[in-house]
This record gives sequence, C-alpha cells and structure tokens, in this order.
Amino acid sequence: MNKLALFGGTPVRETAIPWTSTMGEEEKAAVVKVMESGNLSVFLGRAGEQFLGGPRIKEIEEMFAGKFGAKHSISVNSATTALHTALAACEVGPGDEVLVTPYTMSATASAILMNNAVPVFVDICPETYNLNPKEIGKWLTPRTKAIMVTNLFGLPGNLPEIIKIAKQHGLYVIEDNAQSPGATIVGKQAGTFGDLGIFSLNYHKVIHSGEGGIILTDSDKLAYRCQLIRNHGEVIVDDLNDDDTVVLGSNYRMTELHAAIGIEQLNKLDGFLIKRRALADQLSRGLKRFSGLEGVTVPEGYEHSYYVYPIQFNQDIWTIKRAVFAAAMKAEGFPLGEGYVRPIYLMKLYQHKRVYNQTHYPFSFIGQPVQCYQKGICPVAEEMYEEKLITADVCRLPYTARDIEDFLTALEKVWQGKEELRAYEENSLPCS
Repeated sequence: MNKLALFGGTPVRETAIPWTSTMGEEEKAAVVKVMESGNLSVFLGRAGEQFLGGPRIKEIEEMFAGKFGAKHSISVNSATTALHTALAACEVGPGDEVLVTPYTMSATASAILMNNAVPVFVDICPETYNLNPKEIGKWLTPRTKAIMVTNLFGLPGNLPEIIKIAKQHGLYVIEDNAQSPGATIVGKQAGTFGDLGIFSLNYHKVIHSGEGGIILTDSDKLAYRCQLIRNHGEVIVDDLNDDDTVVLGSNYRMTELHAAIGIEQLNKLDGFLIKRRALADQLSRGLKRFSGLEGVTVPEGYEHSYYVYPIQFNQDIWTIKRAVFAAAMKAEGFPLGEGYVRPIYLMKLYQHKRVYNQTHYPFSFIGQPVQCYQKGICPVAEEMYEEKLITADVCRLPYTARDIEDFLTALEKVWQGKEELRAYEENSLPCS
C-alpha cells in the first residue's frame, strides 16, 4: 500500500522517533569515577566482606530499599536472573508448580523451568491485562508452591486479592515488577507486596543501566538465600559451616559500572514518571474522541508508570483488521505493537514439553499434569494477542505533548481513510 496514494499527502511524521538514551552527564561522570578507581567489580565468591560486593553495589541496594520501602535489596545482573534467584530462594524445585500469567515476557515462566518446576498459566483480566485472581482457584493443586505475578505495562496486578489467596494456601508471591517501577496501590509501591519483588535495569525500561536487576524483600531468610544464589552460595555455606542451608549458586553479580549508572538513573525516576504520566493523561483524553479505541484502565487507588500504553482495538467499529490499522499508523510514522506477546504456553517448548534433552523433565516429574497447554486454556490472553490489543510506545522520553497531538492526528487520518483501507484489504493488496 503506497501511503501517499492512499491518503493523498505526506505522512504526519516521516519517521518514527527512535529509542533515545535517557543518559546524561551524571551517568557519564559516575562511570568515569568507577573506571578511574580501577575497581569494576569488588565481588569475591568467598565468605567475607567482598561476598556482598563493592561500594556502588551497596549504595544502589541501599537506595532501592529506601526508595521503595523494603528491608532488603539484592542486586543482580538482570531481571531474568533475579526471577530465577527469587524462585530458588523460595526453594521452588522439582515436583512444584508455580502459577503465572501467560501474557508476559517468556523469562517470567522460563525462570520456573530453570528451577525444575512447572509453570501453570492463569488467564488475565481483560481490563488490566494482569493475572486474574478469580481464575487462580481452578489451577491450585497440592503441588502449587508459589504465584508469580507480572505487573504489566506499568500497572500493578490485583495484589491485595492475590496476596489474600496466597496466604490462605500457604503460597509464596513473587512480583515481576520489571515494567512498573514507581507504580503504586493506595500509596504502597509495586514490587513490595509479595515475598519478593523484581525490578529491571534493562536498556529499554523506565530506568536502566544497560542490564541489571534488583530483588526486594522484607524477609531476612529470603534475602540471605538471594545473596547466596547470586554469588556461588554453595562455597559460602561451606566457608560459614552453615549446615542448615542448601543452595546452588551462580555468578549473577552486578558490576560496579552498572551500579553506578543505576544509582544516577534511580535519582531521576520520579522526574521520568511525571513526564510519562503527563503524556499518558493527554493520550487518554485524546482517545475519547475515537470510537473503537479503548484507552488504559487504571483501577481506583492505583497509579500507573506507563512502560507502554495499551489500547484495545475494536475491529467491528473500525471495519478494518488490526494489522491493517497498525500498518496505516506505521505509515504515518507511529509503529504500534500488535497483540504484545503470544501466550507463553503456545510456544514450541511447552507444546513439546522439551526443555533439556530427549526427556520431558520437569513436566514428567509431577505425574498427571494439571494443565496440558492446549489452545483455549486462557481465552482472554489469546483474544488480546490475536485480535484486540495494540501497544503504543509514545509515553516515554523523548516524546513530548506535540508528539501526542501528532499521534492523535494520525489516528484521525486513519479513521477518515478507513474505507479506502478496507478496499485495499478486501482486494488482498499488501499493506506496508
């Protein structure tokens, strides 16, 4: 589809705004200071002071704990390793099941498999895209050990209700809060409701250090186990003659360089969130002009951090398919995400139940599975992926209020041209 032939003029924006670093002089100076010190990492995989890392590691951990109101903070080299560490700290292992949303980045569920436990997928709420606590009961078994909650797109899940259910059944709750730093429920920070909360410093998150992760917990025992798992814990417990702790560790340590950058980014988090929320509010108001586009839902008492902005697309009202709508918006300079992610249980790994070698372990270890990973087990997640959801990445920096107005102008232009778009679609012409 030629965009100029279709709409009779130039696009609203010639090119999409690329991802632009939020780094500044503060981060550069912090990195130079570490480089000049010569201590790029101070960790040592032995018992002693260096077991807990160097000065920047300790500083970023203290800052995260203070900022979000947690007793303990443990830094690691990614949010993925943080998820694995958190599950291992809870002693999740062979024979255990962990309830998890299917509508999240694959690492959330992969971390369960990495601990040789089995993910059990719970459908999502159609308004918030987060794990639906009303669906938990149907998947509970005597093997259920924990609930892994993803706070998706910047919005916390229904954590008060999920925590209530978990306490009734003696389950751990782990929050994957990678996308939602600074989001709150009645003033309490997301990532601090569960037994452990995971934060990401990956390069495209709200704040970042290139790579990195943080684990928050109020439990002394879980914090100690996380520290062991991060840093060759099997050696440490031998050094300490700790006969009560069994743990297998790895090297999940953050460097002094990444910590130094993360410190400066954390200092800027509040300012970043103010700008993101202002852009999101502007977009929410503007979307009310359009039928068939439902903007973000923020429950009462919740505060969103807008990692991305989710929109539900109604094909019946627009009379064109979502893919055609997205292609037209891309032609106007605003690429959109379609469907977010395929529900995880539909991935080949789960369909074939093959993780390590020619066996079906750990799936085969639990005997009769509670879930067979067939299509239809999480219909809301499937509907969002296949038909309804689009994501707009226009609330991040360096977007401005003018960019939001341009986005709304592009929507209006596509709406006015939908009959011509439908004609292209019906004639099976390519749309690009």
